[in-house]
Amino acid sequence: MNEYEATPTAAAPRTLGRRVFDLCTSVQAQIIGLHNPQAAMAFIRGRQALLSYTAGSKRGPNRNWRPKNTTADDLIRKDWAFVTARARDLERNSGHVSGAIRKICNNVVSDTGIRPQVQLRKQDKKLDRERNRAMEAIFRKWAEHPRVRFYEKQELTLRHNWIDGECILHLYESPTLYRAGIVPLGLELLEADHLDSSVNGVQQSGFMAMRGIEFDAEGFPVAYHLFTEHPGASMTGLRSISLGKSVRVDASRIIHPFERTRASQSRGISWLASVIMEMHDYDEYQDSERILARLSSAFGFFIETNNPDVNAAGLLGGAGLPNGTPAPEIPGAKIPTHVETGSINVLPHGTKIHGDGFSRPGSNYEPYSKQQLRGASTALSLSYQNFANDQSDASYSSTRTASLEERRGFKKQQAFLVRQFCTPVWNTWLQFLALSGLAEGMGLASGLDIPVTWQTPGWEWVDPLKDANAGDALLNKLKITSRRRLAASRGDDLDEVEAERSEEQELYGDPAPATKPTNQNEENANAS
Repeated sequence: MNEYEATPTAAAPRTLGRRVFDLCTSVQAQIIGLHNPQAAMAFIRGRQALLSYTAGSKRGPNRNWRPKNTTADDLIRKDWAFVTARARDLERNSGHVSGAIRKICNNVVSDTGIRPQVQLRKQDKKLDRERNRAMEAIFRKWAEHPRVRFYEKQELTLRHNWIDGECILHLYESPTLYRAGIVPLGLELLEADHLDSSVNGVQQSGFMAMRGIEFDAEGFPVAYHLFTEHPGASMTGLRSISLGKSVRVDASRIIHPFERTRASQSRGISWLASVIMEMHDYDEYQDSERILARLSSAFGFFIETNNPDVNAAGLLGGAGLPNGTPAPEIPGAKIPTHVETGSINVLPHGTKIHGDGFSRPGSNYEPYSKQQLRGASTALSLSYQNFANDQSDASYSSTRTASLEERRGFKKQQAFLVRQFCTPVWNTWLQFLALSGLAEGMGLASGLDIPVTWQTPGWEWVDPLKDANAGDALLNKLKITSRRRLAASRGDDLDEVEAERSEEQELYGDPAPATKPTNQNEENANAS
């Protein structure tokens, strides 16, 4: 046995082609080895490398599939505008995509938004509830102001990342808010179109710019070049070209939320990019089927006769022939122009009537639609049942499993918003709070170091009784979770819940304790 044959191979049985390949390799290696053993070993390793990755094959039906290894920024720079335009059009006109994004926003942000919970503590390390509530009240007054709309912009940021792949948040001083007694931090959300992508290369500052963003030597943004007006805006039917050059804005005033999927990426791309063409083709298919279904609802009758000199005008009692001559009389009864229920009609001799119509949609419509929507739902991190609103094949266990998987995706998107939107805004808000003096008298040593956690929206139990008894109650009993975390998993603030319970206790008193059933009651329940 030669050295090549002794090399360990895969446990699976070899195919005939693989055995022939091995035999040929062995024979050629032995011939080469008679003159140069080292060359023979190199030959064997080279031949073996051919079997490493079939994905690298340049033959067969995929021989023209030869993508280039370029940086993520090069790919995005080439296709961003077209991909974004298609994604926006798809979201506007595709009911499935528009509904999917709305469902995602409903779960990730919901109607409450992602709210801060201040974590100031007393000297005994316990939470200082009074000061925490006061700080949260100051933030709530700012966040819900019509000029800020903090929670609304959370959802807009998420939507823009799904559709555009990125967005721009501009932070600025607002005298109007200050005069109203509110932290004077303005929050302006801009579409990524405002970035001047023509700004590239070394700038006057000495920093390198790429598609409107200047980076320092360590690769961190130091400035953004923004158009003051949207490049796609129209004025009196003419396209506005941003009213001049773009403006350089310091990076400390900009938040740029986007998801990085490659190390060489400095701009975002639509999260819908992998499903745009698939859903567009499906929508086109749906349009065709809808038109055919409409045509199918209309049917007609065709008259067949052996007399070449007679047309439908004579059979149906028409006014005459196309050349103006009177229609010939047909012996026997004439065919009525409309068929009435229960009517009996005699057809002229040699005349037949055929009904015709389309049978649409065809038998392949449903399986094709399900397959297309299943693939698209995967790209949007939704279950097929929720994406297509089709619960016909769903069971309790499959629905529960799909819900758990969806929630993992929703939690990741919540974490994305916390890291790239909420936390940067909070840190800047604290700076403006300290400068405004609105937190004086609260005993804060510094307005720049206030710990906070973010309360994300939660979800209701799939099966409230089972989940409460077998799930949360057991975890709490085993002391591997806390009431605060259990409340947070449902999107509730434990402090607010306890405050409400205290108020209810003062108004209504304690509810009657649940009585444990007697043995007789238990036996009756078991018997039933």
